Amino acid sequence: MRLPDGLAIQPLARFSAQAWRNGGGTTRPLAGHPDGGWRISLADVECDGPYSRFHGMERLSLIVSGAGVCLRDGTRTVTLSPGQTVSFDGDIAWDASLRDGPVVALNAMAAHGRFVARIMPLMDSRPDATTVPSGVFALVLTLNGRCTWSTADDFADDAHGTLDPAEVLTRDANGPPLHLAPLAAAHGNGLCASLVTIEPIRAR
Repeated sequence: MRLPDGLAIQPLARFSAQAWRNGGGTTRPLAGHPDGGWRISLADVECDGPYSRFHGMERLSLIVSGAGVCLRDGTRTVTLSPGQTVSFDGDIAWDASLRDGPVVALNAMAAHGRFVARIMPLMDSRPDATTVPSGVFALVLTLNGRCTWSTADDFADDAHGTLDPAEVLTRDANGPPLHLAPLAAAHGNGLCASLVTIEPIRAR
């Protein structure tokens, strides 16, 4: 099937793992702005240790596999729990402690004052369709679930399909409106897919 202009679908296996900036783990970059103004990645966190610092960036994280992570900096604490998107300051030297073994985290970061990043879990307990309007970059990641997509409101024309486990869909900001509906998750946690959007902050 020929995909609509602005859409691309790839298997997750095509995205190569890279060492963290601080050398303490690995991550798979999934998408990013040419000048580094935003980035989306999937990280494997297998041991306790420091998180990399990213000056001027707001970071978001969604634990998609595993029990979670606790980030600490002095008296400040941020808890990353499965299925919940959490934002935290990329300027801080966070130290990470795994709650009960390794985790996989979907991460997004965006430069303050330039972009707004959002991560939304698509759960099989909330099967209603989610619409992503044109004008924002969108990425959909499936790991252990499936998700239907369409560029038509009724999912009935030729511009629709299903993302199988371990696939990545991207939609450029100038692409058509994108409609997403989660299907059953494979492992009982209800998470079928994760949606990341990156929206530029318009000058007033």
